[in-house]
Amino acid sequence: MAKKATTPITHSSIWEAQMAVMQEVSYVQKKGRVGTGKYGYSFAGESDLIAQLRPAMVAHGIVMYPKACEVISTENYETHSGKRASLLLTKRTFVFAHTTSGTLCEIEVFGEASDGGDKRASKAMTLAKKYALREFFLIETGDDPDEVISSRGEENVGYVQRAVRALESCSSVDELDGKLGSILSFDGAGFSEDQADDIKGKALELKGRMLNG
Repeated sequence: MAKKATTPITHSSIWEAQMAVMQEVSYVQKKGRVGTGKYGYSFAGESDLIAQLRPAMVAHGIVMYPKACEVISTENYETHSGKRASLLLTKRTFVFAHTTSGTLCEIEVFGEASDGGDKRASKAMTLAKKYALREFFLIETGDDPDEVISSRGEENVGYVQRAVRALESCSSVDELDGKLGSILSFDGAGFSEDQADDIKGKALELKGRMLNG
């Protein structure tokens, strides 16, 4: 049975409606889970954000839709286990429009994802939409990518290679364990199970070298 339509709360602009949503939704709990044990991690996924934000957006007359997508770069690479994968970096523009005043606001976000099959584009699209929602409404989830991996540097490589370089820079077992946990908890990287296994395998290799002197 369809829900009865409701009239949006009156606002004078998209920014006034945006503020109203921000007052109602400030934090989204991490309900997603990847992996098990010490290096499993939780994350706030697209569905979690939409579940929390959609009722408030409807109530205050805000609609969101994609306007443009630009492919920044693509790269094929080989994982440490010898499997082929591909990395895609895109820039997407989303519009947040206010239904009663006709005012709108555009926001640009990047979406980056890698995959060994044909899912890199859909992953990048999902991440871009998620971060557009988070940025526009300033939603807190506890994720901080700056704690994990530094900038791309001179070489345009995949997340796995950058993660390995971060692990190789560690000088102690404690630092290695801490860095590994941070890397695997960064949901923006979109690691597949094989990629996570590659990273953990490299960490075990490095730990063995440290312990054996």
